[in-house]
Amino acid sequence: MDRKFFLFGSCLDGRYIDEQEVISLICYPNFKNCDIHNRLNQANLLGIELLCNFGNITITGNKYRNFHILGKGHSSIVLLGYVKNTGYKVIKIRRSDSKRPELINEGKILERLSKYGISPQVYGYSRDFLVMDYVGDINLGYIINNENKLNITNSFIESLESIKLLDYTNIIHNELNRPWKNIYFPNYPNYFPAIIIDFESHSEGCGNLNKFIGGIIGRLNIAKVSGNLVKLLAEYKNKNCDPLIFNKIKEELLSIINTSFIR
Repeated sequence: MDRKFFLFGSCLDGRYIDEQEVISLICYPNFKNCDIHNRLNQANLLGIELLCNFGNITITGNKYRNFHILGKGHSSIVLLGYVKNTGYKVIKIRRSDSKRPELINEGKILERLSKYGISPQVYGYSRDFLVMDYVGDINLGYIINNENKLNITNSFIESLESIKLLDYTNIIHNELNRPWKNIYFPNYPNYFPAIIIDFESHSEGCGNLNKFIGGIIGRLNIAKVSGNLVKLLAEYKNKNCDPLIFNKIKEELLSIINTSFIR
């Protein structure tokens, strides 16, 4: 199905930005410490016109009317919405009870990373909103749980290539030890590109590859890991993520998966 048509169909039950349940979502989970007029002004400046009742997560309660959203975390909620002159996009809204002071820094990081094709393209951001491309609902966790060994391996190969570029930028995604939640494949069943999302928690340096492999080895329940891989990972990080060492690590990891992972 054409992506634009799919997103249009997903927003047939959309709500305009000034409707009551949308105002409640903008100040989710409550109006305490939420300047609704300021938030509506931010939304208008970003061109946000509609929020779509779409997603696998339901916000319950009378004031939300069981509104469906894409995601919900400790510091933000994520929805599909319509943005003027841009189309249907993902809209991240900072929770009113968030300990995180703003979304601007994450917007700048995603803006930088999207130039490498490894994160969603960003269309605008403010203190409380972040507008970016929709990357679909197929993540690495879905691939691991549902696909055959060949396709799992292909998804790992593309994930590794995106992570190599991320290490090149000197930005560490602090949640990549659980990559099945943060790596998406918008062109599935094609695995290129592997898109990395959610940079709420990040730091400077390199070592994303080490986090990714540690998480994958644990998720696949691979008990026996070669001493050579451990040595290469340590060398990779000590040598500021040398791309030559990356290639050796990639070969070693794929060899381990090929011989030790059974699907």
